[in-house]
Amino acid sequence: MTNRCMALAASLVAIVVAPLAAQDPDRPPSVAGCASENLAFHRCALEKARTFNPPRTPTGKPNLQGFWRSLLTQSFSVEGVTADEPMVRNPVMPWVVAPPEIVEPAARKIPYQPWAVAIGRKGVNFEKYIDPRTTCSTAGIPRLALQDPNQILQPSTDDYVLWLHEDHHVQRVIAMDGRSAPGQAIKTWNGLSRGRWEGNTLVIETTNLNGYIWLDDSGNFYTDAASIVERLTLIDPDTMHYAVTITDPKAYTAPFTLAWALVRVKDPTFELFEEACREGEASLETIKQQGYKYYFGESWRGR
Repeated sequence: MTNRCMALAASLVAIVVAPLAAQDPDRPPSVAGCASENLAFHRCALEKARTFNPPRTPTGKPNLQGFWRSLLTQSFSVEGVTADEPMVRNPVMPWVVAPPEIVEPAARKIPYQPWAVAIGRKGVNFEKYIDPRTTCSTAGIPRLALQDPNQILQPSTDDYVLWLHEDHHVQRVIAMDGRSAPGQAIKTWNGLSRGRWEGNTLVIETTNLNGYIWLDDSGNFYTDAASIVERLTLIDPDTMHYAVTITDPKAYTAPFTLAWALVRVKDPTFELFEEACREGEASLETIKQQGYKYYFGESWRGR
């Protein structure tokens, strides 16, 4: 369940003294020798990637296999959380002060078209709809990549990359054989992904999205016109630079890019567990009783 939906439960509990604005206790001062603020990490990681020679699979491809956890992430808002954000002092599930995950454009804001501004950024979506992740549908792309933990597998045939996520037990099958995407009539929650190697970087292009997911707890969104390009690059043996660019001519005036780190899990006994979200979700009915509706892109569909 998302932090946003936990916050909705505040109306059901006694009022308590709100906590002070909390900084992220899990954000280290540096990652792989790079500063841990997202933009600083992004720039530093791009430089490190120029000279790092990654481990290879038997077929010579960069070996990204293993278990990974995200760093320099938070699920509250891709545009960052400031100390004056009211949700920081929510008595049930306070948001954490954190910098934007957006690294481009320079304003570090989603370049919404005017009609879309009131829908994202704690607007219509946040006020009227249930976060799709709370309904156990999927966190979606790129939100899946910041939910812990995940696993990457590269079969020896090199025709697929498998990206397994503990979050909602989602499994992404990324075709690497050059096949074309199907027609736009086919649309899914996580879209259809095609991958390729550009030097030492795994590039994943995803299209055919239905636009039913959010980017964060704030209700920031894209539509079914979106296309997403993810770039995964090792910058040392145990750290990956993850950057994702989202383009949506229906909702945005320009593309924008987010970036963070994926750090290897070294515990040899570690494994993914099944997250039985639908069986364990207990708050959904309460949220619906408060008047919130399921989200299927209603706030933007038809524009």
